[in-house]
Amino acid sequence: MSVLTEVLPGVWKWSVFSEEKGLNFNGHLLIHGDESVLIDPPELDEDGLQDLHVLIERHPDAVPQAVLLTNAHHDRYSFELAKQLSIPVCIHSKDAELLPFAPAKTFVNGESLFCGLKVVSFENQKTPGESAFFLEESGILFIGDALISKTQGRVQLLPEDKYKNVELAKKGLGILKDLKFETLLLGDGEPILAGAKDLVVSFLNE
Repeated sequence: MSVLTEVLPGVWKWSVFSEEKGLNFNGHLLIHGDESVLIDPPELDEDGLQDLHVLIERHPDAVPQAVLLTNAHHDRYSFELAKQLSIPVCIHSKDAELLPFAPAKTFVNGESLFCGLKVVSFENQKTPGESAFFLEESGILFIGDALISKTQGRVQLLPEDKYKNVELAKKGLGILKDLKFETLLLGDGEPILAGAKDLVVSFLNE
C-alpha cells in the first residue's frame, strides 16, 4: 500500500511521526490542471519515493513545478526532492535567508503561484515569512506552523515560547476570517476536511 494517501481529489498526503512533537509532519502533493506542486515535504524512504514517482508518472499532463515551503523550518526533505525532480524550492522572501540552502525562487504575500495557489502571509509568527497557500476555487488552505492540530477537529498555536508575542501571533491570523475555505491541510497534525473555517474562527475568537 502506498504511503501517499489521496485525502481529496487531486491532493495526496504523506506523514512522518515526530516523537518529540507528538504529531505527524505532513507533506502534500497537489495536482491541479496541468501543473503539480509539493508542499512542505517530509522525508520519504525508497518505497515512498517510488510511490511518488509512480504517481507523478500517472499524471503526465500535470508537470511538477516547484516545492513550496510555508516557512523555513519546514524545509524537511525539500532540497532532496527538488533536486530529484529538477524543480525549484520556493519560499517567502522574508524566510529565504533562514534556509540552510539558497532557494531558487521567492514569493511575497498575495502572489499567485502554480496550481492556482495564492500566498497568504501572516505577521508576528515563528518566522517572518510564515505563509499559507490558498486554493480558492476548491476552498482548500494549506498551512504550516501558523496553526497545528494535536487533537482531531481542533486547532491551536505552537507553544508560547516559539513567539516573541503570542497574542500578536494569534491576532496575525485574523486574515483567515476573510477567506472562504472548507478544508484545512496542515503541515503539523491532523487535517480538517470539512467545516475548517468555522473551527478556525471559533479558535481565533477564544
